[in-house]
Amino acid sequence: MSTNIISKVVELDNCNKDMLIKAIFKPEFWVMINPAKSMQAEFTSPNVLYTKIIDEIINIKIEMEGELVLQDNGEQEEGKGRLIELNVRNNKDVRELEGRMRIKAISNNKSKIGVFINSFKLGSDFLGLIGRKAAELALRTKITDMLRNLEKWVKSKSLEDL
Repeated sequence: MSTNIISKVVELDNCNKDMLIKAIFKPEFWVMINPAKSMQAEFTSPNVLYTKIIDEIINIKIEMEGELVLQDNGEQEEGKGRLIELNVRNNKDVRELEGRMRIKAISNNKSKIGVFINSFKLGSDFLGLIGRKAAELALRTKITDMLRNLEKWVKSKSLEDL
């Protein structure tokens, strides 16, 4: 197994594992946790999330669109939780992004979610603009912000509201 370039794990109170998994396959979930300036999201098929994002990284305006493929592999190993593989495609700026999410119930109303990115390659134009290390830092920060937004959301609202 390859080394993760990004690993983030958060415990979520007031968050049922099954409700979280259902929410992940709704575009409203991604818009709600998104830390970018604006985002449009829709599922073009049951496991393909098309997004158009406008954001700013290091004072550079970024417009990005593409698809995130979510492959739900269910419970693979006892005690590790539900495995959802992630893969970006049809994005002119991100040539490759592969990783996985693990969602595990700690109790009926508490879950643990982990996001692990093991491959991240940018298109040459985008890479020349900000550099590989800055891009990895920006991605790490965005994933952290997404998980924080999710954590805040479930503290005061229900995933059923999405």
